[in-house]
Amino acid sequence: MGLKTGARNVGEAGVNFFYGPYFKFFKWAPLTFIIPTILFLTLSLSGCLSSAPTIPSLYVVALTSSSNGTIASMQVRLGYFGMCGDDGDTRTCLSAAGHYDPDEPKDIVKLTELLFPQVMNNSNARGAIPELQNMVLTGLDLQDQIFGKVLLTGSALFAIGLVLMFPYKLVKRQLAKLAPGTPLTKKQQFVRRGCYSAIWMGVMIVFAACIGTTETAGALGHATRNIKGSAILMKEGVTLQVLQWMAFGFMFLFVLTMPVMLFVRRENPLDQFMSAEGIKEKAFGFAKDYAMDKVKKPKRAKFFGRQKSQQEDMV
Repeated sequence: MGLKTGARNVGEAGVNFFYGPYFKFFKWAPLTFIIPTILFLTLSLSGCLSSAPTIPSLYVVALTSSSNGTIASMQVRLGYFGMCGDDGDTRTCLSAAGHYDPDEPKDIVKLTELLFPQVMNNSNARGAIPELQNMVLTGLDLQDQIFGKVLLTGSALFAIGLVLMFPYKLVKRQLAKLAPGTPLTKKQQFVRRGCYSAIWMGVMIVFAACIGTTETAGALGHATRNIKGSAILMKEGVTLQVLQWMAFGFMFLFVLTMPVMLFVRRENPLDQFMSAEGIKEKAFGFAKDYAMDKVKKPKRAKFFGRQKSQQEDMV
């Protein structure tokens, strides 16, 4: 009895929450998780794309030379789509992914000149150009082969799911007008499944991107520090990793609370079932069916009995 009472109380509390007067204030709470999610994903993807404040500090890995010469203070910072060149005095950032081919020597020379213009104009530092070109080439290879577009794919799927929420709101309005238990049409099922599928797939892919970036950047940094004779040292970007994980955290909270926002509010089933009119209607319907069944049975028995007696008289 105690278990049944507890389950009933939990059920009634859930129904009262969804059908209570304060539900309209809670149903929009998931929207508060979308703004930080979009902000952190945008910052993560825009790392090293420009020389604006804080943007050059958002990098996946930073490449430096292991030598103690002129190039020791120079650094190549690598983002998902951008790359920054820091010579100690100036910092230049630009979009590199897809614009330069690592297998084309002319692209490496051109990109190095754009990232380190002060070095190219300084005759005393031109001896460091081959090492800078080696770091730029390594950065392009990492951008193309290692740090792919996984985070962008997850963000795009999540955005598609958010866009599909608008037609799903129209589906909700149609469902609210239908009776409980009414099946969805194929169009309504497509919109509903597309919305949930895109958002959940985006969350899973972003989670995979966070794990992949953290593990890969950490492995590269550990390997270059401990391998003897390594010409390039790599340092993982902690700030960008924190932003990625925060974006995933807010995204996951939104997914958990999204059913509250997309809940279809119909007539309260407890009120409908426990109301006096509902009880009277069910009791009257049961009594009516029972009476009709009792009335029909004697007639059927009498009819079949009379037909049987007529057959015996004919014999």
